Amino acid sequence: MDLLETEIPSDSESIDGLVDSDTGEDDLIDEVNITNTSQMNIENYIDNENVTDDEEIDNNDDGSWKNRGCPGINIPFTKNSGPNIPDRAVSPLEIFFCIFPPELVDLLVNQTNLYVNQKYALSTNRKKKKIEPVTNEEIRIFLGINLLMGIKKLPSYRDYWSLNNQLKDPYISSAMTVNRFGFLLQNLHLNDNTKEPNRNHPSYDKLFKIRPLLDTLSTTFHDCWKPKENQSVDESMVKFKGRSSMKQYMPNKPIKRGYKIWVRADETGFVSQFQMYTGKEKRNKEDNLGKRVVIDLTRDLVGNFHRVYFDNFFTSQKLMVSLKNDNVIACGTVRKNRKGLPKYYLPDNKMKRGDIEFRSCSSGVSWVKWMDNRAVYCLSNFHDTTEISDVNRRNKDGSISTIRSPKMIADYNKHMGYVDKADMLKSLYEIDRKSKRWWLRIFWHFLDVSVTNAFILYQAKNGSTMTLKKFRLEVVDGLIGSNIATKKGRKSLPSTFTGHKAHISDAKRFCPAPHLPTILPN
Repeated sequence: MDLLETEIPSDSESIDGLVDSDTGEDDLIDEVNITNTSQMNIENYIDNENVTDDEEIDNNDDGSWKNRGCPGINIPFTKNSGPNIPDRAVSPLEIFFCIFPPELVDLLVNQTNLYVNQKYALSTNRKKKKIEPVTNEEIRIFLGINLLMGIKKLPSYRDYWSLNNQLKDPYISSAMTVNRFGFLLQNLHLNDNTKEPNRNHPSYDKLFKIRPLLDTLSTTFHDCWKPKENQSVDESMVKFKGRSSMKQYMPNKPIKRGYKIWVRADETGFVSQFQMYTGKEKRNKEDNLGKRVVIDLTRDLVGNFHRVYFDNFFTSQKLMVSLKNDNVIACGTVRKNRKGLPKYYLPDNKMKRGDIEFRSCSSGVSWVKWMDNRAVYCLSNFHDTTEISDVNRRNKDGSISTIRSPKMIADYNKHMGYVDKADMLKSLYEIDRKSKRWWLRIFWHFLDVSVTNAFILYQAKNGSTMTLKKFRLEVVDGLIGSNIATKKGRKSLPSTFTGHKAHISDAKRFCPAPHLPTILPN
């Protein structure tokens, strides 16, 4: 049997669902003894004609939830999965451009030049300097430098061009001047500001400034990778502490303030689909955000029997029924007070560690309560509730004990962390640059995600063991390697005369060693 050695991963929202239960009553049902049930055909077990997404459960009793097991669904996954890119894309740079296409680079060039011209036309400064237009080559170098800065981190971007040799980076400083880099950093643009709708307009888009990037990457992420069987849906946070109506505060998260992105990823950590959360809409109130997000992110999986896992922020009985009708099988932890769940079950104080209680309903959804350190509630539309595995838990005295656990909990622990894996890969060498412009944080985030997705594609296609750092350096070398200025001819010694006074440390100045020439005796 598989052994579980870690606690169930939970979101910040998971805490409310796992606190102490309500006190019990004497007339509650006894614990159910688990027995094996025979496998039943899913078509014979579920009456799809009588089940709808809007099925309501009577809150006065347990409604259609019955004290019985639910047969599992074991349909083999037969779809092809993995890279879906042209055969000619072999090198790291070529695969990176499959994810982050050259058309995006051209868009950055055109929109940056347009913004500079608009800004220059509105300027009232009489002594206007002539500004060189941005070129495609410059944008590539600019992106490459930023990717390299994710590996070689310094407190300020100007330190890479510092006169202090302890800080200066010859590779970066020879690729572009600090003034040109700062100019591009200040004027980088993706969309025409003059075409942005007014806030009161029906087509107003909070993400207008970065919409072309999001639309393009949504397409390339989807087209370049065929999703594997097991998928995970979770939220990802982009750090941002500035002013924005889209900024979220989640005190129990590692990144407490920032933008929230709904993400679907698979076991490799490849981000197949994402959706930016722009905050609550005042005009169109949304009652079931979690269900809507999962439905939106799984439309490409309909009919293929992919297995999707999500946490208790998303899980509800209506969502499970809807996914089952679309032949998308799913599992997730659930909050005990969700509408439509069983109302009568054993309280926590009458269950000991390893005890299991389950229910099933006519729609083919099973509910399980498992007692670990705290009570854990789970819903699934494909698991056999009677399947049990063993897990190891450490006791207070340091000893290890083995307890029973439902198979659906074991599968949830195994597959739920795929979005966290994608975040981990992205965070290793991420571009962490502050900016007053709210959308730049999102731009750098998706540039990093594009690199990690390209890295996963490269590994899957070539069977390579190249590390992410080496892959990132290869992409940087492809973007700016051939544009490093080198002197022709024989190498010469560095000149001691410069336009700036050299900085000499106090330790060297006051060193007792002689610095002036002395006359040696004959």
